[in-house]
Amino acid sequence: MTTRYKLSLLGLALVGALIGGCSSNAAVTPALRETPSYIHSSQTVYKQIELLSRPAVKEAFEMFKDHNRTNRSEPYDDRVLAHQIKSFTLAFRSKDNADTLQAVLYPNVMKVDLSQNTTTAAYLGVETGGATGSKYGGRALSDDIIDISLGAIFGNTLSALGLIPDDHKEAPCLTTDNIAYDKSNTTTFPYIQAPL
Repeated sequence: MTTRYKLSLLGLALVGALIGGCSSNAAVTPALRETPSYIHSSQTVYKQIELLSRPAVKEAFEMFKDHNRTNRSEPYDDRVLAHQIKSFTLAFRSKDNADTLQAVLYPNVMKVDLSQNTTTAAYLGVETGGATGSKYGGRALSDDIIDISLGAIFGNTLSALGLIPDDHKEAPCLTTDNIAYDKSNTTTFPYIQAPL
């Protein structure tokens, strides 16, 4: 079997796990009742039921059986996700890719640098030193988060940004979800079009 064929099989398995595993609400719903409460200074009680700052990261790297546990963990104390980012990536990419992905994608939080120009957001901007468009970070409405994440995992995004040398082990067929976004936002809340 060729490397490309093996990567295609890996990609198909990943897609199958995402579609099959993430569509089952039956396994998730009872666990939501177990979610810990967090009391803030205002004495308001919050329940964390999902930890998903970066769409596609947990889905790509984490085994579905671990989602409930990590959903209830603190973003900076999710050793499962940190480990799985690296171990998954090492299966088909270089150590540089695995180390850099782990450093960029963990912890699973949306970072912003408030000292930067706040009118220009860019997904992973803080983590990449502005290589994705601005150093502000955050997430612009026009950012294609899924394609950016898949490009970093399976494509040459990290090397194209100058973060690491190219390992020439890309799997181009896995770098996009093939869903276009026409970016015709509005000037009023919620700023985006209604779902199609």
